[in-house]
Amino acid sequence: MPDLLSFPFLVSAVVACIAGMVRGFAGFGAAMLMTPIFSAMYGPAVGVALCLLLEIAVALPLVPRVLPLVDWRRIGLLLVAAAIGVPFGNLVLTAVEPEPMRWAISAIILSAVVMLASGWRFSGRPNAATTLAAGATSGFLNGLSGMAGPPIAFYYLAGTNSAAHVRANLTTYFVFVDLLALIAFTARDLIGWSTGVQGLFLAPAVMLGGVVGERLFPLASETFYRRLALGLLVCVAIGSLLL
Repeated sequence: MPDLLSFPFLVSAVVACIAGMVRGFAGFGAAMLMTPIFSAMYGPAVGVALCLLLEIAVALPLVPRVLPLVDWRRIGLLLVAAAIGVPFGNLVLTAVEPEPMRWAISAIILSAVVMLASGWRFSGRPNAATTLAAGATSGFLNGLSGMAGPPIAFYYLAGTNSAAHVRANLTTYFVFVDLLALIAFTARDLIGWSTGVQGLFLAPAVMLGGVVGERLFPLASETFYRRLALGLLVCVAIGSLLL
């Protein structure tokens, strides 16, 4: 059982609650707050695994309400590709020097933000190849850093869907892709009993934050949602350099 009054646990609980609020409001972004801090306190492998556990916990009270807005065909294609990408990202996490990967991730995300900020959008619906590429990239990043969000956020924000539809699909997708990553971590014995117990005690904090964020979402305009989402992506790009 973790020491509930220790400084690392209290910091983790506060970070988890704030991350939950971001996730509940935007549908993504929790990992960008939790992963760097958890990795600094507990090491990259444990930090990423703990982040994945809490990402699933925060989604539990959110998913039932967004299911009517989910495009299951696109989610299915994304997950098929992500299932292939996750193990490769997990292998890179434990086998490759992280520094070059940090800079590459940051550069890719910032380039995507510039494109979105310029007003660029998909014309029509993305085709199957685009969907599969987004899913594979997302899965790879999830296995590598626990941050599956940037490619999928870009994929949906570049379309013409409403904020409610974007948030619903992001919320649902991340439940499944995080489960895939957890399976990969478990298969390689990267999640120990102590990590699971730590996640269990932190789950109430992240779930509370998620509910608060969900209550705030209806108060936001479409423009505010997209601006916040772009701001989160910029933070992810900067945060990836701190992993």
